[in-house]
Amino acid sequence: MTAPSHPGGGGTGRCVLAIDLGSGGPKAGVVSESGAILAEAFRPVPLEMVPGGGVEQDPDRWWEAAAEASRAAIAESGVEAQSIAGVGCTSQWSVTVAVDDRCRPLMRAIHWLDGRGAPYTQALVRGFPSIQGYGLRRTLKWLRLTGLAPTQSGVDALGHILFIRHERPDIYREAHKFLEPVDFLTFRLTGRCTATQHSMVPALLVDNRSWSSTDYAEPLLRLTGVAREKLPDLLPNDAVVGPVDPGVAAEFGLAPGTRVVAGANDTSCSAIGAGAVDHFAGVVYVGTSQVLTCHLPHKRTDPLHMIATMPSPLPGKHLLLAEQGAGGKCLEFFLKRLVYAEDDFLLEEAERAKQGTAFEPPGTFPGDAYQRFDRAAARSGPGAGGVLFLPWLTGALAPAEGSSARGAFFNVSLDTGRHHLARAILEGLVFNTRWTLEAAAAIVKQPFGRIRLAGGGARCRTWAQIHADILGVPIQVVADPTGVTLRGAAFLALDRLGIRAIDDSAATVEYERVVEPIPEHQRRYDRLYRHWRLLGKRTRPVFQALNG
Repeated sequence: MTAPSHPGGGGTGRCVLAIDLGSGGPKAGVVSESGAILAEAFRPVPLEMVPGGGVEQDPDRWWEAAAEASRAAIAESGVEAQSIAGVGCTSQWSVTVAVDDRCRPLMRAIHWLDGRGAPYTQALVRGFPSIQGYGLRRTLKWLRLTGLAPTQSGVDALGHILFIRHERPDIYREAHKFLEPVDFLTFRLTGRCTATQHSMVPALLVDNRSWSSTDYAEPLLRLTGVAREKLPDLLPNDAVVGPVDPGVAAEFGLAPGTRVVAGANDTSCSAIGAGAVDHFAGVVYVGTSQVLTCHLPHKRTDPLHMIATMPSPLPGKHLLLAEQGAGGKCLEFFLKRLVYAEDDFLLEEAERAKQGTAFEPPGTFPGDAYQRFDRAAARSGPGAGGVLFLPWLTGALAPAEGSSARGAFFNVSLDTGRHHLARAILEGLVFNTRWTLEAAAAIVKQPFGRIRLAGGGARCRTWAQIHADILGVPIQVVADPTGVTLRGAAFLALDRLGIRAIDDSAATVEYERVVEPIPEHQRRYDRLYRHWRLLGKRTRPVFQALNG
């Protein structure tokens, strides 16, 4: 638990409790009217890997961990319960929870990394004429009504629902509603089973032709066979759902009557918490995944490059969404599976230490592992000794979907060290962002003059410079970059409760530093990027043959 300062700090005034349920578990924070995170606490929730490519989480543990984190943050903040005016939630999304009418989960939640619904979404989008597996007539129907199309990898919420309907029909019949995590939290907090146009975007069944629509698209319900009664009723995007349940208020340490606002997904909240509320202000958020976002005044879609817009929680705006798949997960994979793995390659001294026969064992995964990664990558220098890295460990999304794509180190030699591999991971991820930016230019229709960098990846100083050099624009590194999602949820709650306007909250966001491109590095990366693109193209058939 920490009690961080924030550039917008000051007196507490009226506060909100913000809850950010990420893939690793929930973080809760008490945020003041001025935008200061007065205290925050995190509780982990593990991912469960299941046969057949399934990835699941326990929703009951989400709730228990959210309550624990909230109590800890409120206690650490020293803020009286009466000073907390409301609760705002944000969460990972395209994660599906089947619940009964009392919000009790009927099975573990299906995670956004879970592609078991792929056969069913692929069947939905097939047709003639076909472009990259998408039948033109059906796809145009989806784009007209929602602005998006089902993924062929089946990782969207619609794929999850169809998987349950076809392969767990008992759960489908028993399910009262299928919810996103943010709406699951809101249901448990208030006793009201609701959602919004914004939170239900991943279900691909909401009519998005007008902002804050409260209607599902009947043609798509008929096409998919999903029963309308299995979906939550929709409130306006900026709704206040209601007061917190009295029992929950006592459990969390909140005052009776504390209001709960409609939640928003973490992609939107991270952009808002980074201060990017104006049109065309670009954000690259690198957490478990990496995503490029910015607000736009209109709905736009490029299904061939997996880039679309979704209704923003901000009135009248749409948020460009270019979800690229694994981001920081690639660093975690390298560190936990290759560098600090607990396996037969452990040194004998470490084994004896673990058994208590020598000395106290060092941590298998050091607390400063990511700082060590940063230092090692910096030692390599631009170009990673000629090593290229393909970052699609969980399959590729934007700007070219490929469920069979995987990660790879290329051009490894006897001179290659782990510091080269570390640098190549960072560069490969930014090469993918550059590719995505090029595809997004057709939607945005203007260049990004500078880009905000947020999320845990923004803590890596080497990575910020790599972003500037490969993307060719100044990078604004957000102060307290891992707090942007929590702050975004708080900014929305403050706005919806009439405490502080969203534009005023965004103006408090500051930047730790601005990193300028280095021309010499840019020239080197321009050449390497061309080779990286060619490598990605040439390996697609190999990945398809191995993993298809």
